[in-house]
Amino acid sequence: MANVRLSGSEKRALILWVLAGIVGLWYAHAHFFEAFPEASVNFKVTREEALTRARFFAESLGQNISDYRSVIVFGVDDNAKVFLERQVGLKEANRLMSSEVHVWSWQVRFFKPQQEEEFHVGVSPEGAITGYTHKVAEAKAGGAPDREAAQKTAQDFLTAKLGKPASDWDFLSEEASSEKKPNRLDWKFSWEKHGFKAKDAPERLQIELNGSEIGSAREGLKVPEQWERDYERLRCRALLPGRFPDPWRDGGIHRNRPAGSAATAQHADHHRGGPEYRKHGTNSDGDHYSHWH
Repeated sequence: MANVRLSGSEKRALILWVLAGIVGLWYAHAHFFEAFPEASVNFKVTREEALTRARFFAESLGQNISDYRSVIVFGVDDNAKVFLERQVGLKEANRLMSSEVHVWSWQVRFFKPQQEEEFHVGVSPEGAITGYTHKVAEAKAGGAPDREAAQKTAQDFLTAKLGKPASDWDFLSEEASSEKKPNRLDWKFSWEKHGFKAKDAPERLQIELNGSEIGSAREGLKVPEQWERDYERLRCRALLPGRFPDPWRDGGIHRNRPAGSAATAQHADHHRGGPEYRKHGTNSDGDHYSHWH
């Protein structure tokens, strides 16, 4: 086999390519978690542990879910994540998402087929409870507490069950509201994390009562409505005719919501309190799936 001798220019070119590769590897290592924040999520609880914590939390509220089926998925509050990345930069966004703002969470659903009543529990990657919903029928009977009694129930739940120090959360008295249902009186109360804002977005916690019982609790970043409208218009322009979807960039699914439809109302509910999650998970039968919710 003949020996191959490189000329001086070829050696210099080879050295430059090797150096470029080393610099590229260094840069990728230094900025990997900024470009892919999902990789920096600190999982302190496994899927099985999150499911166990969710079940224990629901049962600690006096709910018997022993014969309920379960589905668990891991998701992200997409609006909050994008808002932070665009408004405070990737480095600060990653810091906030790993410490002060709940963006990532395990979402657990307990249900019975063909039954309206079900339970949803959110568990952070660190194992904290980030949300709870007890879905019941509109006509289900319940109490009709006055504001003082309902607010005390919600406040006790915030401190005793969610483990939030009362001094860390400012009660928003002006946002308290009630809604008369056929056989009960529901209440809604909100708190804001004391001294915290990411740009113009505070961290909010909302607790709702189904009559005299806790109906839901949601914590998350309250993204400014104007930013949400601008971002929605930006996403809609991406769906104009002639624009072909890129499954790698768009997640494979466009979330189209016709104006004035039930889907639009549901989307608005997500923005007001419940995060919109991209979910990947496994149900109680061991089936794997991925979908938008």
